[in-house]
Amino acid sequence: MPAFAFALCIGNACAAGDAFKDPLDVPAPVTRLTTNTQLSAVTQAGSRLVAVGIRGLIITSDDAGETWTQRQSPVSSDLLAVHFPSASHGWTVGHDGVVLHTQDGGKTWARQFDGRQAGKQLVEHFKKLADRGDANATRLLQEMQLNYENGPEQALLDVWFEDEKNGYVCGSFGTLLSTSDGGKTWTSRIEQVDYDALLHFNAIRVSGRNVFVASERGIVFRLDHDKKRFVPSQTGYNGSFFSLAAEGDMVIAAGLRGTAYRSADAGKSWEKLDTGVISTLTSAATAGGGKVLLVSQSGNLLVSDDGGKAFKTFRVPRPTLLSGVVQASRNKAVVVGLTGVQQVTLK
Repeated sequence: MPAFAFALCIGNACAAGDAFKDPLDVPAPVTRLTTNTQLSAVTQAGSRLVAVGIRGLIITSDDAGETWTQRQSPVSSDLLAVHFPSASHGWTVGHDGVVLHTQDGGKTWARQFDGRQAGKQLVEHFKKLADRGDANATRLLQEMQLNYENGPEQALLDVWFEDEKNGYVCGSFGTLLSTSDGGKTWTSRIEQVDYDALLHFNAIRVSGRNVFVASERGIVFRLDHDKKRFVPSQTGYNGSFFSLAAEGDMVIAAGLRGTAYRSADAGKSWEKLDTGVISTLTSAATAGGGKVLLVSQSGNLLVSDDGGKAFKTFRVPRPTLLSGVVQASRNKAVVVGLTGVQQVTLK
């Protein structure tokens, strides 16, 4: 799991002497500091912007990030990622394996799934397969029992939907699930990963028929539709990738120490990019026409207009640990991170 994701965990710590209340059972607290509170991700929902963060915080903007409104959230678990395949339907995921869904552009949210359900479902799923003599399922059953022996410990680190019905979530220690009914039910894809260890799946992107998952050890997994397997694509790097950007057959994987690799053929071959920075790249986004945006732990905003071949650096008003980025308008990006949300002029 990325270091910046671990940092969010402190938001659920209880004050000394307070009785513990499970964040899954406690709505997000109301705050007046909506734009200065720690945020982890931001995305577009049509013309609206939606950002999520610590203690279940969800905020929206209808003026390209000028002003923000807090929305009610049914949990106070830290939220780490958010995605909208349409202007109305969106999903956000985070710690405790939580999945929240909105049908009205982020105004109201309901819990669809969480780590309690995931633990029970996955153990039962692999037990059934193991009872049929599936040796790999026997191994995965033991892994799932270990993953959830102390409760909903596994975080969902990313979410991506192709449309309002079909989507994926991924997370720590091999967590990979999909849905074909808009999140009402979730199906394990863990056993379809061609790897003998449960790696952290830090980001997932869908572009056309391409499905990519960023992981550790320099690996980007790619869904092979014919085999119905997620096959590893070695980039030539040995470190962790924390973010992905994809457009058509172009995919960029970014991670530690400013490292980024680009593939122009849907993950078959890779080339290392010169990002010009040495800090960890935490988030990536595309904006159409080959535009790619990256942000880093050191507060860098990098923008490419040629599909990642070359990047320009833009000044962020308050340099801080950044964890999310989106292009809000033609000449403006919005970034989020440790100290909240900021607008950046792209000139």
